[in-house]
Amino acid sequence: MKEKVGFVVLLLSQAAMASRDPEVVCSSDPVEAAVSEDVILQCHLEPPLDATDMTVEWSRGSHNQFVHLHQDGKDSPAEQKEHFEGRTSLSHEGLTKGNLSLKLSSVQLSDAGRYRCCFHTEKVHKSCYVNLTVAENKNNTEEQQAAFSYKTARRLHKGVVAVIVIICIIIVIFGLKCEINGAVCECLGACVVMCLDLL
Repeated sequence: MKEKVGFVVLLLSQAAMASRDPEVVCSSDPVEAAVSEDVILQCHLEPPLDATDMTVEWSRGSHNQFVHLHQDGKDSPAEQKEHFEGRTSLSHEGLTKGNLSLKLSSVQLSDAGRYRCCFHTEKVHKSCYVNLTVAENKNNTEEQQAAFSYKTARRLHKGVVAVIVIICIIIVIFGLKCEINGAVCECLGACVVMCLDLL
């Protein structure tokens, strides 16, 4: 008898879960990504429900700019904001299990912000939010620093070459002047000392 009662309670609880509206659940922790990485913004239905033929909408900001729209069993890129074009996707296999998570590829600094995951049918309209923070990619920063150091060294090198050329010109001019006066060696020596003093 106890087994039958337990079985009935189990059936009733499953029926109650099946009849209630699903909740949309997002990650409560902010999602962190670096520039040029791919990131997943987590969102799912609880209890799990096949969302393939339902509307799943991802938007961002106070104006709810469309990031990704899935409706009538397919993605609708025409509704998408140009900034996100070709960089967003949903797992179609995941949708069958209630996984509404958004993959955002090649993350940019301007992608940072608050995203809304929204699920709706004719009867249900539920949503939750995910915050995305984006940081400079460490590798990119190191490459930029190396490029900056190389450019600085090249500028410095060009400056040194320019100074040497100017010194040579001064020596030649003073040498010619000294030759005219007849004291070439003495005068050239004086020119070299004078140029070294300038450095």
